Amino acid sequence: MRKVVAIVLICLMKGLPAFSQVTISLDSLAPPRKPFVPEWAFGINGGATLSKISFNPSVQQEMLMQYTGGITARYISEKNIGLQVELNYSLRGWKERTESVNVYSNFSPVPAPSDSSMHYTNYCRSLAYLELPIMTHIYFNMGKRARVMFLLGPQISYFLNEKTINSEIIVSIPETTRPYYNKEVERVFDYGLLGGMGFELRTGIGSFIVDGRYYFGLSDIFSNHKEDYFQSSSNQVISIKCAYLFRK
Repeated sequence: MRKVVAIVLICLMKGLPAFSQVTISLDSLAPPRKPFVPEWAFGINGGATLSKISFNPSVQQEMLMQYTGGITARYISEKNIGLQVELNYSLRGWKERTESVNVYSNFSPVPAPSDSSMHYTNYCRSLAYLELPIMTHIYFNMGKRARVMFLLGPQISYFLNEKTINSEIIVSIPETTRPYYNKEVERVFDYGLLGGMGFELRTGIGSFIVDGRYYFGLSDIFSNHKEDYFQSSSNQVISIKCAYLFRK
């Protein structure tokens, strides 16, 4: 038995150099791998936003559709990973889901909007922000030109202005009047987490990108002290964006 084992070991040892030579020969036939080169890309982005405010106590809402747009800078420092920064103008807000009322059918003359016995229904308010998302960019190749990508990171925003898009006024008893309708945004800085995924098509003239994102706000637009109406009022935004980037 020992002689058999010894013979097998000797044969293996003699065969190793030949096997190594064959491996080296096969490796030399394979095409050389291209070294990874870091990549800068710059461009523009734009798309639609679907937003609401997470109120506590809750308010019945439906998603408010508006728009967003801005500039993008991306640096891919290593294979499959990089950093993406944007500066965007974004419209958010909320749209209350209430019954429609014809204010002109039952009241003559039409009550003045400043009347203390009034409140709004079908209420919709738009909030404009300048936002700065700083995201980790992770991608995987799907062929020579296509990529699937994932985005994740923090976002900080600065409140610019607001406007009421729609508000029908009806007569109501004072107990049902909602005090926050005429209350302005009290906190101008907003921050939260952003995540999403998308697809990139790389061409000779640049990259064309489509992605979807979800922003979860961690701050409130209204003050949330004990005496205030809301305990929380944070931004929640879904965005669908297209972008064009040229690579350097």
